[in-house]
Amino acid sequence: MSFGRRTWDREEYAAQSLNSSDRKSHLSSLDEEQLKVLKDRYTNFNKLLEYNERDLNKRTLSAALSEHKKGKQFGFYCELCDLTFKDTLQFVNHLNHKTHSIKFESVFNEPLLTDTRDNDLVPVNEVRSQFHKSVAVFIKNNTLPSRRLNITKKPKIASSKRNEEVQKTNSEIENVMGFRQFTSTKK
Repeated sequence: MSFGRRTWDREEYAAQSLNSSDRKSHLSSLDEEQLKVLKDRYTNFNKLLEYNERDLNKRTLSAALSEHKKGKQFGFYCELCDLTFKDTLQFVNHLNHKTHSIKFESVFNEPLLTDTRDNDLVPVNEVRSQFHKSVAVFIKNNTLPSRRLNITKKPKIASSKRNEEVQKTNSEIENVMGFRQFTSTKK
C-alpha cells in the first residue's frame, strides 16, 4: 500500500533529468564564435562591468528584486548562469562565487582562473629569499626620510646628573614635608 504516495521509478526520473537539462541549457544554441566572445567577456572583469554598465541611468530597477532572478531582466545579467542581479555588488559577488566558476568550467572545459600555482612545488629557500627581499623593499620604501638621516642614537644624559637632581628635590621635600619622596603603592 502506498497511501497516495508515488513509488520511485528510476528510469522515469533519469529520462526527466535528461530532458530537463536539454531544455534548461540556453547556451547549447550558441556556435563556436559566440562561445568565444562569451568566454572573452567573462575572463576580463573590467570589460564585463563596462558592458553591464553601458545602460546606466537608462533603465529603472525594480525594488522587488531581492538577490537574483532567473532570466534576463532589468539589472546586471550573467549570460552563463542566466541570472539577473539588481546591483553591482551582488553581480561581482556572483562572479567571484563558486557556482559561477563551476558553470564556466562546465561550459568551456577549462578553469576560470588561469593563473594558478602549486605551493608544494616551490622550494622553501626560494620562498624565504623572496620574503626577505620583499620585507627589505617594504622597509626601504616606508621609512620616514627624517629617520633615514637621523640613524645615530642620541647621547644619553649622564645618570649622575639625574641622581643629583632627584636627591636635591628629595632633600627639599624631606625638609618641608618630613618624608623623602612621594611613592605609589602600585608598581
